[in-house]
Amino acid sequence: MKKYIGTKVVTATPAIRKGGKVYLPTDEIPKSMEPVEEGYKVIYEDGYESWSPKDVFEKAYRIAETPLDCVMVEYYDLDDKCCNMSNFIKSDEFKKLDSTTQAMLVAQMEAMTDYIQALALRFTRMESGDGGYNSFGFGVAITLLKKGFSVRREGWNGKGLMVFKQVPAHIDGTIIPKMQSLPQSAIEQVMKHTGFIDYTSQCLIYNSQTGRADSWVPSISDVFANDWELVTE
Repeated sequence: MKKYIGTKVVTATPAIRKGGKVYLPTDEIPKSMEPVEEGYKVIYEDGYESWSPKDVFEKAYRIAETPLDCVMVEYYDLDDKCCNMSNFIKSDEFKKLDSTTQAMLVAQMEAMTDYIQALALRFTRMESGDGGYNSFGFGVAITLLKKGFSVRREGWNGKGLMVFKQVPAHIDGTIIPKMQSLPQSAIEQVMKHTGFIDYTSQCLIYNSQTGRADSWVPSISDVFANDWELVTE
């Protein structure tokens, strides 16, 4: 026998079963001495109908009527997987694995943790309209920078600071002589050689209070920090 995990979507309604027949709450239930079982009438995607005992159904399914419900279903499923993964990483079986496999599992656990945090914050924002995206690690911060978002650390002393990635750009020879950001000697060297500049992977740290922007490279404390947050204001 092999183990399987179900992935089906069903519709269901609370019902009872008496004498082998399923009754909905609106049905007239005949009086008899036969026991009453609580459960659900289940309809599958292909139209097949069945009966499921209450405890069996509620263990296997969670309601998914609204987008908020769906986020919570995803959250609880992922939370179970995170708990299982965490327990395995702490086990003796994990220690027997080769270092490459261990690294993959640790990376998977970290990604799942970031994922579940994002789901929790999404739920709060969907439910109340409040809350932002914060308290994440540098890995998430890098991902957001790549996608064009601005981030900052809660622990930075300066107010109004934020980091963003410059958009890659090709500056051709018609623009370079007019660039105020380059000294004349640099302009001459560029025009003498390639005649163009390709801006690629650069980040700026920007002060929204003063308008000053400087080239930014993360420090080791930035890399290992978990107080990064998304800038929205």
